[in-house]
Amino acid sequence: MDVPPAPTAAGEQHLADLRAALQSVLPLLSFYAGREAADFNPEQTALLLQAADEVTDVLSRTAPK
Repeated sequence: MDVPPAPTAAGEQHLADLRAALQSVLPLLSFYAGREAADFNPEQTALLLQAADEVTDVLSRTAPK
């Protein structure tokens, strides 16, 4: 069985940077989903909420242990 390489400090920093970027986008997705819902645009609301769910899933899977 192949063993993945051990994480490097640079790799860990890249992951932390990506997580920080996703964390900053999540409130914006939620905000704009609410605006679209208020404008009675269910298609856009669903797309934005799906994107927010996917970001949340990625953040959960990549959380530091």
